[in-house]
Formats: sequence, C-alpha cells, structure tokens
Amino acid sequence: MDNYTPQRARMKRCLLLLAVLSTACCYGQQYSREITCGTDTVTGYSFYEPYPAFACTKVSGFGIRAEIGVSGYAYNNKTKQWLGNHFGGSLALAVAYKNFTIGFRFKPWTIRPKTDLAFGSDTLTPSAELNPIKLDYYVGYSIDLKHNISVEPYIGWTSSVFEVINEKDLHRSYDIQTANGLIAGVTLNKYFRISEFQFFSVFISTGYATTGFSKTNSRLGNGYYEGTFGIAYKGFYRMHFLRRADGSKKYH
Repeated sequence: MDNYTPQRARMKRCLLLLAVLSTACCYGQQYSREITCGTDTVTGYSFYEPYPAFACTKVSGFGIRAEIGVSGYAYNNKTKQWLGNHFGGSLALAVAYKNFTIGFRFKPWTIRPKTDLAFGSDTLTPSAELNPIKLDYYVGYSIDLKHNISVEPYIGWTSSVFEVINEKDLHRSYDIQTANGLIAGVTLNKYFRISEFQFFSVFISTGYATTGFSKTNSRLGNGYYEGTFGIAYKGFYRMHFLRRADGSKKYH
C-alpha cells in the first residue's frame, strides 16, 4: 500500500477549509451586469438617417483569466522514489463566460531523477535533466462569496510529458510514454478590483490527478496531489452601443 498520509492529511485540511467557506452566501466578484446609459442625448445614424439616442454600456458575458503561480507536487511512494516531491512553475490562460471558465495550464520544471529507471533499451540515470511537464485542460465554475472572494471547483484532463533536455550530453535518446489522467480540485480566490469589470486575484488551489504513471513504467505508482499559490488577472469586455431615446431599439 502506498504511504503518503502526511501529504494527504494536508490536502484534506485545505479541502475542508474551502468547503466551510463555500457555505457562505454568494455575493463575490461584484459588478453590475445591467445596461448603463448616459443622460445626455447624442446623434445616431441608421441608413444615414439621424436619430436621438443615449450612449450605453454593458459588460459582456465573455472575459479572460490569466494566472501565474508556483505549484508543489506530492506523489505516491513508488513515483516519489523516482521523481521525488518537487515544486514547479504554473502558467494558465482561460476563457470565461459569466461564472464558467474553460482553460489550459502549462506547468514546467527541471529535476534530476532520484534513481535509475529503464525505458525500453535505455536507462535514465540521476545525471539526466528531466522536465516532467504537466498540461491541464479544465472546466471550472466560480461560486462567488462576499468580500470579492470566490471558490472555483474545476475538473479536467491532465497529461504528464517527460522530456530529457541534456540528451546530447548523455549520448542517449529517450522515448518516455506520456502519462494521462483526470484532474479535479478547487481554487480559492481573493479578488481586488482594478476597474469596473477587471480584477486582480491572489489565489491558492489544491487538487488531485489520477495520472497513470504505471503505464509509463511498471515500477511507478499512479496519481499525485498538487497545491498552487499565485496571482491572476480576470477581466470582462465592455460593450458600447446606442439606444434610441424613444426606447424602441438599440444599435451597436
């Protein structure tokens, strides 16, 4: 049986904290989604015919979220004996639609393996400089709380790609199979308003991936826990249009 109880206990405490916060009433990331119009009339044109109108704005349902952070990974004992638990960078970009996000995370780092491990006819030794790159494709939903705090659970697909960056120095060419699996977790954000529809965020997240490292090598185990601390930007597009003064129709 794999034994990484301390890491599992820490992750459970984080999830419990987020679960308690998620029971609060939902008021976070507060901004108005209503149409706002000026009080002064302007002149609009429809097929070159002028008409009196008001200049109006409204936030679009679509926006973007970009983030940068540092992640830590806790593998089970079999994988830990080879990779060791380690940290790494995390870059993410997502498209937001109202409270939903669809995004991609790129999590690179360079480590040296702890032990020898054979892949085909070649053995990867601790002298190798290995990039265990993680690529996440995920869907999330923002549960908005008071004081511009949000809890954002997510689920997706993750791939661990192994690249040896000093193959020339080792006089070897390695073909290490990519390991895939599901990933699920939750992110806690504290948002700070930049402008009416733009926010800066400090966040922490925790998750678990079912990545099948044993398919890469039978000596490895499956799955890992991860935690990330970072900062993010989230903003929504502001739409501008004219609305007829008589209220009959709006023109973009």
